[in-house]
Amino acid sequence: MKKVLSMLVVLFFVTTAFAQSNLPINEKTQKICFQKVIPTQGTQDEVYNRIYGQFMNDYYKNPSSVLQSNDGRVLKGKHHFQLDNGDPVKSKWPWVIYRFTIEVREGRVRYTLTDFMQKTQSNHPVEEWLDKENENYQPIWENYLEQIAAFGEDWGKQFEEKLIPEQVIEEEEW
Repeated sequence: MKKVLSMLVVLFFVTTAFAQSNLPINEKTQKICFQKVIPTQGTQDEVYNRIYGQFMNDYYKNPSSVLQSNDGRVLKGKHHFQLDNGDPVKSKWPWVIYRFTIEVREGRVRYTLTDFMQKTQSNHPVEEWLDKENENYQPIWENYLEQIAAFGEDWGKQFEEKLIPEQVIEEEEW
């Protein structure tokens, strides 16, 4: 009996650590923060144009409404996505707001996704979902955190794919 109980306790801690390990936490702010520096090819202007022309226009329906500041070197924006809670009525699914920053420098680009907040009448940081000791804790929060981790990884993957310059195919003269 003790072995079974101890195995359950170990399994609980392992699954808890695994669920939280998918989320990168900034040590200074203690917030979820997806950040990566990506080496690029081309001039700063060419890279910026690829980001805005290919990624922003493909990923967001209306990039100008998403962007909050754009000085040609740093793009800052705010957007949202919806989490799936399994309810057949999609309008009951929670929304998460996030902020992103894309910084363009010669030879490299850095993106940052941070400030994830549950969209309610008063926005709540999703980091509250990490605290299992919270009196309002709900088991569905683990699923939400996994969805946020998947979102951050997918966003970064799509961003990196759009940074690759398109190959120009020269036509043969006849």
